[in-house]
Amino acid sequence: MSFNVKLVGNEGMFKFIDNEDGILKTRKMSRFLERYHSFFQNLDQLELSSELNYVQLTELITKLNDRLDDNLEIDEEVRVFIEQNSYAIDEQKIAGITIKEYDNRWNLELQQFEEIIDQEISRPLKPQQIQASFYLSTMKRAANFSVPGAGKTAMTYGAFAYLSSSAINEVNKVLVISPLNAFEAWRTEFIEVFGDKRSLHFMNLKNFNNPGDIRTNWGVANVIVINYESLFGWKLSVLNALIDEKTMIVFDEVHRIKNPVGKRAQSALELGKQSRYRYVLTGTPIPNSYKDVYNFLHLLYDNEYESFFSWDIHDLEASNANEINEKLQPFFWRTTKKDLNVPEAEPDQLLIIQPSERQVDLAKTIHEVETNVLGRYIRLLQASTNPALLTEKINLNDLGFLFDEIDYSIESALDQVEQNKAKQRMYFDAGVESMVTPKFTAGIQLIEQLIAEGKKVIVWGMFVGTMRKIHNVLSERGILSHLIYGQTPKEDRVELINEFRNGPVQVLISNPATLGESISLHQSVHDAVYFEYNFNLTFMLQSRDRIHRLGLDDNQYTRYYYLMTDGNNAHNGFIDQLVYDRLKEKELVMMNAIEGNLLLPEVGDDYLEDVKKIITKIRV
Repeated sequence: MSFNVKLVGNEGMFKFIDNEDGILKTRKMSRFLERYHSFFQNLDQLELSSELNYVQLTELITKLNDRLDDNLEIDEEVRVFIEQNSYAIDEQKIAGITIKEYDNRWNLELQQFEEIIDQEISRPLKPQQIQASFYLSTMKRAANFSVPGAGKTAMTYGAFAYLSSSAINEVNKVLVISPLNAFEAWRTEFIEVFGDKRSLHFMNLKNFNNPGDIRTNWGVANVIVINYESLFGWKLSVLNALIDEKTMIVFDEVHRIKNPVGKRAQSALELGKQSRYRYVLTGTPIPNSYKDVYNFLHLLYDNEYESFFSWDIHDLEASNANEINEKLQPFFWRTTKKDLNVPEAEPDQLLIIQPSERQVDLAKTIHEVETNVLGRYIRLLQASTNPALLTEKINLNDLGFLFDEIDYSIESALDQVEQNKAKQRMYFDAGVESMVTPKFTAGIQLIEQLIAEGKKVIVWGMFVGTMRKIHNVLSERGILSHLIYGQTPKEDRVELINEFRNGPVQVLISNPATLGESISLHQSVHDAVYFEYNFNLTFMLQSRDRIHRLGLDDNQYTRYYYLMTDGNNAHNGFIDQLVYDRLKEKELVMMNAIEGNLLLPEVGDDYLEDVKKIITKIRV
């Protein structure tokens, strides 16, 4: 009697053991196995590739059983690998739909979930947050597309509290990949959610330069953070060696890696495939087109993608919204501020200030000398608030683009906007270095008024020179302020923010590119003053959400002030209000997309096209 063919494992390496008749070496079986040569590390030795996933392994086992007289014998290590890695996406689809519909068939499980997290956390979650946390823990892999300020971090910690409880014991730590400015939110929110019920063992991988130190601290850490830019090279390799099935992985602000060929996205896609619980978070899942779903679906469902979703990039470019949404709906959660009864912000306060005569003449000069529409656009924004900037070279960073998400047509256009000596002399002759605009003066007076009323104020700018000028003027007038921008050392930012949030500092000055994400100021700050703004709607909305978030008292107001230099054809075109109006148009489109049931591309953000329309509109 011959023995069956066996599939055995040895510390993650799988191989077939042929029966005594050598059936796997017969010509017929060899031809069959040759079809799957890519599944093997060494086909002659019948050793399977270490990169083989559970879908491929299951397929090979099924096909081989069809050809064997007796079923393949599978040892325990192989069975455990398949069980731990398998994700029944069709069953999870049903679970996702029914949980989102609050179907009563989940009542018993939901009740048990609530009982456990009540024991695990100190700060109760809102009912919608409990449902979201239950959804995440049940789905194992899913997206949370709740709007900024709805509490995505708390919802994730709710799922973590349940899954890491002694009663469930499915995970033991959470690894968060996020922008640097989100690190502090993950640290402080853990303390707020768990209180004295759990100790935080926080591990910031940016501070580690030695693989041995990471390995030493990994065992005790329960929250580990790393930024997307650091997720490559030896750190990626060390993490992949340490991550196991009990590591929960969270990709926060996942829209940062939406580019299908971006380097950061490729590193993220290689991370921790052995983890059973993986989540992606963003309030802006589809900022431009359905191509934006490609990366996050592969982060979550890489093994299942081809069989269930199967879209390539070209399919997503020629997208059918209904078809895509039908497949996506079960796999994402969305909570709006309205769902959580966050008090609505007041209508925007528009402060329209007449330009000085010197500014009017300066605007005419800009129209004469700046032949490039992008250059003219930027110079008009600078001249509206801080004309001294006109003597400096335009800096792409001030426009708020992510380095690996830059629209290269914009970069190319900027290369054409070179400052020449003739232009520079014209601006110097106009006296821009000493020019103080009525808009700037009105902004300082507004800040002084709010401070006199005992309020703290967040001030948003765009150009570094303007933010420094505001900071210096406030300091001269005895007003305590902090300035945080791209060059502010990251290790100093938390202390500066806390001194503003809870200390004697009255004003915080920043730009949305630096502090637009993940900072909560709503408990102590309710007034925001915008000196400068551009067409980047995502940054604008994120900056607004710093003071308009879940946890805002019902009787508390939220107020936004937008400073504008009045502009019309007689003035040859200051453009503040035109830019603001375009932002509000784009915001309406985005809000309709966010508040609706369908995932829709939120706004066609063609920066250059917006610039051209504005500049064309204001020509005499």
